[in-house]
Amino acid sequence: MPLMSRSEVVLSPRMQVFLVIIATLLVGIGYVTGTILGLSAITPLLFYFPIILAAYWFPRQGVLFAVGIGIAEVFFVYLYHYPSLPDITFAVTTASFYVLVAIAVVISSLSSGLKDREARYRGIFSSSEAAIFLVQNGDSEMRIEEVNPGGGTLLGCHPADLRGESLALFWRDDLARQTLFESLKKDGSISQLESTMTRENGESVPVLISGSLLPGRMMVLTMIDISARKAHEQEMEARNQQLSIINRVIAQASAATSVEDMGRGVLANLTGYLGCEYGGITLFREGSSRPAAKVDYGDCSLYQSLMDSDDESLARVKGAITGGKFLVWNRGSPLQCRSPETGIVVPLQSGDETIGVMYFLSWSGRPSSKDQQQTLESLSREIATAVTRLLLSQRVSETNQQVNLYLDILMHDINNANLASLWYGDLLQDMLSGESREIAGKMIEGIKKSRDIIRNLETIRKIQVRKNELKAVSLDDAIRKEMRLFPEAHIEFRENAGRVWGDDLIGEIFNNLLGNSVKFGGRGVRIFISSTTPDPETVLVEVSDTGPGIPDDLKSVIFRRFSHADRQNAGKGLGLYIVKTLLERYGGTISVTDRVPGDHTQGVSFRMTFRKAS
Repeated sequence: MPLMSRSEVVLSPRMQVFLVIIATLLVGIGYVTGTILGLSAITPLLFYFPIILAAYWFPRQGVLFAVGIGIAEVFFVYLYHYPSLPDITFAVTTASFYVLVAIAVVISSLSSGLKDREARYRGIFSSSEAAIFLVQNGDSEMRIEEVNPGGGTLLGCHPADLRGESLALFWRDDLARQTLFESLKKDGSISQLESTMTRENGESVPVLISGSLLPGRMMVLTMIDISARKAHEQEMEARNQQLSIINRVIAQASAATSVEDMGRGVLANLTGYLGCEYGGITLFREGSSRPAAKVDYGDCSLYQSLMDSDDESLARVKGAITGGKFLVWNRGSPLQCRSPETGIVVPLQSGDETIGVMYFLSWSGRPSSKDQQQTLESLSREIATAVTRLLLSQRVSETNQQVNLYLDILMHDINNANLASLWYGDLLQDMLSGESREIAGKMIEGIKKSRDIIRNLETIRKIQVRKNELKAVSLDDAIRKEMRLFPEAHIEFRENAGRVWGDDLIGEIFNNLLGNSVKFGGRGVRIFISSTTPDPETVLVEVSDTGPGIPDDLKSVIFRRFSHADRQNAGKGLGLYIVKTLLERYGGTISVTDRVPGDHTQGVSFRMTFRKAS
């Protein structure tokens, strides 16, 4: 809502028309009355009041209104005083004065309005923060006719000094000027044209230009300084670039499988980010600053020229690299020999330990920015963590290879010794009788337990090392193959299992179950193996025996590593753990119950599920 002073009264156009009509009627009545009373020399002056009001409020119609009033007065005098010529002449003269007064009022009103508008626009022109230029149209030099204080501030000059100067001296963007002229010629105006102005001191200022044509071969241009917006955009672009390079480097470091691959990928990203020609990483030996490994990317002659240089100004750079110290340098003055001009050295710290150093060198003299330095410092810890992880992974892999080698040698030699011992034990048992023969049998049984333990360890190692690559295997064939290893056992097997998902270790499941039944049930134990298909995708296999069974309090722990049902007879307790691990690997399950429900002494029953293969 517009604000107004208490003394200011605003009348609507309707109210103004109403007041003019009322005033005209009242004056008309007064005029007729005065004429009748013989006051015709005074009463015509009354019409000046409505004529002035009409001319002031309605400049375009005010003169016509005055003409109408004059004609009406002349017509009235003609009717009332005819044939008195002096009265008619006086009426005509009075009507002429009416028109002149109306014209004078209109001119005064318009002049006053023009002055008010000029003052208003002059105030806007002078107080506007935007730069406003009044420029000659059609002049390639774009001579400045008028410029506001904002224009002087934009160009770094006093406004009075710019009058008559060529705007083209400050606006050197030929392509933008051509675009301006074409748009003005086509549309008469232009807006949001982005360009650059050059101040008197040579400083460039980004601006946003709007303009339009004016009468008299003139045009007005408005320019807004967008330096702050450009700076903000550049800052946002730098932040986005910073986040992008951080994400790329962290992803590269996380996905790498070797220090060399990780180093090359990281250096490739960072050299591009910094605009350098060379990047390198040196890793130190544990507990010292002696180099253990080095990764290069880019122009390696930069690094070589640095290390070969005898210049004292580069000595601290070499010291930072060999000592793992942070350093940013810009040599400034070129040397006679070709060597790096700028560079940055960033230590790689994992925890409190410096495990290496990362450095970037360039032939050019463009130093790294503060944002780039902060980015490198932030990434250095991530890179150091990735290097530590890869080195630990490499050490673990090497340790596993050594352990597997030792296990292979150990198992091979122990198995050979066990085979020889079993052969000699069988010979010795045949040669002995009585108590001595019984002792020899126990020795052979101990050797067999040792052989079973080695086999279980070998199975566990294969489970952990091999990938979970399953294939369709014949469960009946796997069971029959393991049954042949127990020729003296009484085993009843009904073949109906078909093909299931597994691998070449599936036989270990039945080897362990049959071995436990024979071991704990003795020679007279009977073993039953059956299979059913409870649903189209599942095969259920049940292995039960007539052995001593498993007590209820042990059923929940027998599948744990190094647990067993009979502490006196059960080796190392790995067999059932291997069975459960393999079944889970195949996507199956296992459970244990009494063969005769409610009486665990009548034997045990293991129920296993396998995923049926098509």
